[in-house]
Amino acid sequence: NGGGMNPDKMRHCMSLGYSAKSKAANTIGQYGNGFKTSTMRLGADVIVFSCCCGKDGKSPTRSIGLLSYTFLRSTGKEDIVVPMLDYEGSQQEWKKIIRSSLDDWNRNVETIVQWSPFSSEADLLHQFNLMKDHGTRIIIYNLWEDDQGLLELDFDSDKHDIQLRGVNRDEQNIKMAQHYPNSRHFLTYRHSLRSYASILYLRLPPGFRIIIRGKDVEHHNIVNDMMLSKKVTYRPQPGASGIPTDLHMAVDVTIGFVKDAKHHIDVQGFNVYHKNRLIKPFWRLWNASGSDGRGVIGVLEANFVEPAHDKQGFERTTVLARLEARLIQMQKDYWNNNCHEIGYAPRRYKKYIKDSYDREISSKKSYPSRHKITDSSHSDKHQLHSNQRWEGKDSKRLPEASNYGDRKGHESSKGKYKMKTPVKYREGASVSEPLSPSAEDASDDDMHVMVTARGANGSSQKILAAEKSFGKDGLHRTHPSACLVDSESQQDGASGGSSVRPFMPSQSKVIFKLYSSSVSLLSSPVCL
Repeated sequence: NGGGMNPDKMRHCMSLGYSAKSKAANTIGQYGNGFKTSTMRLGADVIVFSCCCGKDGKSPTRSIGLLSYTFLRSTGKEDIVVPMLDYEGSQQEWKKIIRSSLDDWNRNVETIVQWSPFSSEADLLHQFNLMKDHGTRIIIYNLWEDDQGLLELDFDSDKHDIQLRGVNRDEQNIKMAQHYPNSRHFLTYRHSLRSYASILYLRLPPGFRIIIRGKDVEHHNIVNDMMLSKKVTYRPQPGASGIPTDLHMAVDVTIGFVKDAKHHIDVQGFNVYHKNRLIKPFWRLWNASGSDGRGVIGVLEANFVEPAHDKQGFERTTVLARLEARLIQMQKDYWNNNCHEIGYAPRRYKKYIKDSYDREISSKKSYPSRHKITDSSHSDKHQLHSNQRWEGKDSKRLPEASNYGDRKGHESSKGKYKMKTPVKYREGASVSEPLSPSAEDASDDDMHVMVTARGANGSSQKILAAEKSFGKDGLHRTHPSACLVDSESQQDGASGGSSVRPFMPSQSKVIFKLYSSSVSLLSSPVCL
């Protein structure tokens, strides 16, 4: 029951490539092909009835148009021929609008009656009685079938819905939607028109209704399916391609867990709207391995990015790439800070490692010089405390990898990551005899690490030094010497010292992972 189309607008609608909005920015209907391509995708033929109230002293009009692939193919037409009929007048009397000749009019009537579901001109005019004084009625027929001879559209599964068959229909998702109502739209929007139409618009204008098979579609906002939600403001960079130079431009992204996330179902993604219209439903950006990211959904209206022609995606631009990167980071931050709320193991270790590393860098001034080492209790306690941070309380596992970017002490140059070490040891040397640096050994490519080696009897031993270096060829080398600090020598520790003895490969085997930005180094079991 919209405004309807007069005869001129009706011809524009039924012709390919015409758009009155082609010069109007930021509106849909830019290309003049949406109606034709969408109707032809659903069925071979479409007939349109439209009535329009008279404006500016003009009489009301009625128009009928036929776009029939069956007609064009059967008659061998090389051009797209769209027969049309126009009337003007009032409810009491409707007169024919003859544009060329009466013969052309009669020929159009015969063509429409022959290739449409209606048997006569009177039957065609009866369709206007089903509408009010203004509006448009579109009938698509000869619907397409799949390879099994069944209609692609399913009208039988739900009497109040139109659904799809085929790859978009997942029976497992349909069953899950019954058990997880807050995830229903995520599980059903691909095959259910009612589900998709309910989230198609971010806001409904007053009095606006969508009716499918006699039943109103209930508008749904995905925000209502969230728990532990929060708003994050995203500001596109002014002056970037496609973005107006508006310093006050900002987008509020609402992000949170779907209420069914506690069941650990794989529901995630962002609903991205443009000019109130849904473009990307449940856009999945963070494809993490394992369970990371599950249950996190978001909603935003991104009017600064350009939709694609089919309104099912966005044009690939720098602006879109920046938005993608920011949304991924939002989801990661939200997941790492809140995943424990829905039953997943806390992901705080990443921040823990980063803070631990920063503290170690900031305290480097208190370290001994690279050619000296002291045996003071302060040095032992610092090494022990540093080691305990890496071990955790149970000493059973080391932290997982965390990419926290290049920082002080991590210098990236031509693919090589450099790490500084306070001291190196010669094979067979004691802890008080550091290795004299040479021109090659004095480089910053060495690493000095301290970890715990657990013996077969359950006792733990501290590996005070284990060294790796990276040569110019890019291969790592391991010094065969290391030292053990026996943690069971409590008497010596109480007197301010530690019991130090050489560490031999036969005593213990430890696999140790050292994590730097984007690099994982796995030492040889012979040394560590």
